[in-house]
Amino acid sequence: MDLVVTATRASLITVRQTRLVSLEDELGAKAARTLELLKHRQNLRDALQLTLALLRFLLAGIVLDFLIPTSQGSASAINLGGLVAVGFAIWLAEFFVERHVLKDPERWALRLSGVARVVNTLMYPILFVLTRLSAQEPNAAQMETITEDELKSFVDASEQQGVLEQDEHEMIMSIVELGDTLVREVMVPRIDVFALDVDTPLEEARNAIVESGYSRIPVYEDTVDNILGLLYIKDILKVWGANPPAPSLRQLLRQPYMVPESKKLNELLAEMQGTRIHMAIVVDEYGGVAGLVTLEDIVEEIVGEIQDETDLGEEQPFQKISEDEYLFPGRISLAEFNEIMDADLSTENADTLGGFLFSELGRLPRAGEQVKQDGILFTVELINSRRIRRVRAVRTTRTVAEEEQDAQA
Repeated sequence: MDLVVTATRASLITVRQTRLVSLEDELGAKAARTLELLKHRQNLRDALQLTLALLRFLLAGIVLDFLIPTSQGSASAINLGGLVAVGFAIWLAEFFVERHVLKDPERWALRLSGVARVVNTLMYPILFVLTRLSAQEPNAAQMETITEDELKSFVDASEQQGVLEQDEHEMIMSIVELGDTLVREVMVPRIDVFALDVDTPLEEARNAIVESGYSRIPVYEDTVDNILGLLYIKDILKVWGANPPAPSLRQLLRQPYMVPESKKLNELLAEMQGTRIHMAIVVDEYGGVAGLVTLEDIVEEIVGEIQDETDLGEEQPFQKISEDEYLFPGRISLAEFNEIMDADLSTENADTLGGFLFSELGRLPRAGEQVKQDGILFTVELINSRRIRRVRAVRTTRTVAEEEQDAQA
């Protein structure tokens, strides 16, 4: 009985509901009953676990009764070796049963759904009492951590088993990790922000927006740190050619949405969805403008780069020359660089590759200047307006992981 319940638990806890749904037309009522059980998977898991505990307790009592001699009216010492052997045999049997069931959990779930219903019914009163006695809300932070760790493990296992494709795995993990990513890691930095002065004539503003390809433009007064609002191209088009003449740029501005650069992306995404905004101005701890972030920037963190007709002229994230040689834009994040090059550059003093080279040299590099760090030779390829635009990175030594792989081959 212990092995039957073990097989039932293994099959019903790991079975894929999508697979059962696809079998429902073929198998009819049996698949429907199994799907009904899985609607309360947590209760089912608890019932099966409790049943296993009771069966093992009963089995232990039987074994102890057999191993404790009662001759001459006095109990002798427990045959510890025999008890250990029996326990190991039970564990080994359960292990092989679970391994066998996990090869085809859907088939076994359908076969053992009747056992699961009986167990669920018998254990319900006991579980009801235990649940009421232990009714205590778990710590919210603990629940979040446990849930995230369990989800990551489940997603990793699903990819290894072929349930998820690699791109699906990466997308789900990106969503899970969205709460660990800060706005400053994905924002367009201040120096790259396209903005207009509030005194710009309306026609000139319209032409600049059309040429830029953007639909929303920050508008400032005196300096970029003083953002007055956002200009939507559709608002200009509404008043273009109007009679009386179109109003000034200032009258067309919409209220800007300001967020700190330390805000987490999942929080900002929820706010953007709730307020139906597509752009936010990012401010630093001193109140100055650090950059801007759009809804597209956040979505790209989940699904990867989204290329449209306005992105054709943008510099590409990186270019692979050979297995050990790459060309990178200076603005690529160190986190992304480390992942691509399997490197471990410190992110304490800089967020981008260009910033890292500035930090290493302590001054503005010259074109052609080289820096060697972490087994990688960096060559500054292009400098423009005091910014490192392009960097060549050549791996000069093999990584520890690659050497270990070669040693095992």
